[in-house]
Amino acid sequence: MSISLKVSKQKINILLSTLNFVLIFIGFQLVTSAFLPAHSDMDVITRSVTMPYRIFTLILALLVIIINIKNKEQSFYPVALVAFLFFWVILIIRIFYDTNIRTDIEFGDVSKIWVYIFGICIPAIFSIIKSYKYIDLEKSFWIILTLSAFTFLLVIFKNNALFGADAAMSGRHVGNAAISTISFGHLGTTGIILGVFALLVKKPTWFYKVLCIFLIITGIFFMLRAGSRGPVMALGAVLFFWIFVQAKNFTLAIFGLITVYFLTVISMSEIFDLIGEVSPILEGRLRMTLDTEGFGSRDIYYTKALEYFFANPILGGQFAIIFEDGSFDYSHNLILDALIGMGVIGGLVLTYFLLVALIRSTNLVKNKNTDYWVGLLLVQQIAFNLVSGAFYYNSVLSALLVLIFLKYRKNKH
Repeated sequence: MSISLKVSKQKINILLSTLNFVLIFIGFQLVTSAFLPAHSDMDVITRSVTMPYRIFTLILALLVIIINIKNKEQSFYPVALVAFLFFWVILIIRIFYDTNIRTDIEFGDVSKIWVYIFGICIPAIFSIIKSYKYIDLEKSFWIILTLSAFTFLLVIFKNNALFGADAAMSGRHVGNAAISTISFGHLGTTGIILGVFALLVKKPTWFYKVLCIFLIITGIFFMLRAGSRGPVMALGAVLFFWIFVQAKNFTLAIFGLITVYFLTVISMSEIFDLIGEVSPILEGRLRMTLDTEGFGSRDIYYTKALEYFFANPILGGQFAIIFEDGSFDYSHNLILDALIGMGVIGGLVLTYFLLVALIRSTNLVKNKNTDYWVGLLLVQQIAFNLVSGAFYYNSVLSALLVLIFLKYRKNKH
């Protein structure tokens, strides 16, 4: 009887731990696509869906932590995970100090940041730390892939603006009232990665083959229609990483990448024309970037961030950029954010654990681990935060880092 009860508890633990992991990736997109309109100017409508969902996922994460609180863990954590947690601690201290103690600068309302940190990111981090042994990654992959396809269908049927006669000319598009253009683009990028991975690495049934093709084609459409450069660059980074790491011969890999580069350069005009058929605004932004005009407004952020860093290079000066009108924003680059907020110390800590995670991901691909899709998605999320977003807003990145540090370690480092 006691053995049966123990097995039952373990099954429940696996179920909840896997569900918690899956929802970190696709839950928000799925729920908002199902219950929100494509567009809305009223925050109350958006919050009527997003707040209950966030409360549910918070309760789920806390439940997973409580269930696993008594599970005996190793006497030490890997150094990379300790560095990651240390980075989070000094980041929280920096934000708290800047927004609650200092009197020489004024950041205004930062409640959204605290909600993301303590309501989304921290619960995700510790729930993965306590439950990583019970997460069924094989089932997680297929569930995430299936729910992504279902989310794509919801967007297609509910967001008519994507397919209107003037859709291509009407600028950047969102997934729904709660999914921004950048997040929408990355939703498409994730779908492409999962679909290609399933076709090349897994052995899907004919149904899943059709689903994967649907994900890839629709993912490309969403990624381009979003009009953001970040998702396109992230996809390029993942493909570069994937091809380079899988190559058995280093010289041949370099030669192949150089060949692909030159072929791309030669056919660049045709590629841009093709992108322009779906998203003229993305075509224009990509042309602007490659014509040495940089990232437009992003360059202003980068320049300002570097000024902040050089003014306080050791410990950093403040966690975000303050503009003349009193508004503030992150630098749109997670390394620059670390440097301006925590100086060289924060930058080195961040660089260390990111490099460890990338090395682990490289080994997963080289060893043909069936779960190396988590490494591919990690590369996507790092690329995402190198050109947009902020570390404290990205719970997916934190969850992937924790999983890779714990599940795929070879030693205490």
